[in-house]
Amino acid sequence: MLITGAASGIGWRLLRHYAEQTHCRAIGIDVQPIPDCPGATLLQANLSDEQACARAFDGIENLHLAVNCAGVSSQRKPLLAFDAEDITACWRENFLPAFNALRREIAIMRSHGGGRIINIASITGHIGMKNFAAYGAAKASILNLTKVAAIEHAEDGILINSISPATIDTPMIRRKYGGQLRDYSGVYPSGGCGTVDDVLSVVRMLEENRFMTGMDIPLDGGLTSLFSI
Repeated sequence: MLITGAASGIGWRLLRHYAEQTHCRAIGIDVQPIPDCPGATLLQANLSDEQACARAFDGIENLHLAVNCAGVSSQRKPLLAFDAEDITACWRENFLPAFNALRREIAIMRSHGGGRIINIASITGHIGMKNFAAYGAAKASILNLTKVAAIEHAEDGILINSISPATIDTPMIRRKYGGQLRDYSGVYPSGGCGTVDDVLSVVRMLEENRFMTGMDIPLDGGLTSLFSI
């Protein structure tokens, strides 16, 4: 079991869950020791760097499940305010870690009879959100990457899917509002934002499913089903 981007939030919750059941590796830029979690091996690496990614995966001989969570919050500003450096930075932080890790994971799994790979994308890859041009484009690229990889490696027994969360209650989200959680009851039809356990439940479903591949699951509280005038 492998999780990328497990420093906090979704990745941290997944690591806690799986490390209680099996040996679990976590790779990230800022992975910190987790108390009372002896089943976790923590590796620090910047996965946007291909050579650093290769070193992090060196020695991983078998892998049945990988969840790619690595990514960071992006700048929010109008499209015309972005420049090439902004776009490059966002791409490097939010697409390349998934791309580099995915290729390594596939190489390991195809030599051991298959496995499951789950990419954590974002609902911003599905819808247009003001001031999210760079981040949304990077996450939309992960959706297409998931589909292409799934089709190319279905015969290898590797099922590859993605999850596109909307707002999830994480430390990163709370920091935006001074440590508090904004009231999202008027945003999502479900009545509020999601939790890291909501993401975990979908990951577990995809881990067990033997037929789904190349698909994305919008975990968005009904947002993309909403239309009102």
